[in-house]
Amino acid sequence: MTRLFLAVLLMGAAGVAQADSFQCGNAVVGSGDTRDQVSAKCGNPSNIERGTAFVPSVAWVNGVAVSAGNTLIEVPVELWLYNFGPTKLMHRVRFESGRVVAIETLGYGYAPASG
Repeated sequence: MTRLFLAVLLMGAAGVAQADSFQCGNAVVGSGDTRDQVSAKCGNPSNIERGTAFVPSVAWVNGVAVSAGNTLIEVPVELWLYNFGPTKLMHRVRFESGRVVAIETLGYGYAPASG
């Protein structure tokens, strides 16, 4: 019982959970998906942040990242925020070189400001 309580407490304290996938309607977004695939499954994101990062070089083989050496390369990075409203959890999708590499499950969404 104590272990279960501790596990629940630690999960709640983290605030942000990492996931390999999330569901948009009947479709599932997962690691390796392209920007076009995510957009087709979930529509346009609520917000996009763009930048670059230095990451180990990889090659994508059948949607799976495979190490391509020890060299760091600069790649474009996009963070897409999906806000599905106050009754659903938000998701932040990280793209590197146009492919999903990480998905964060955030807190509940918000109602868009009217104006």
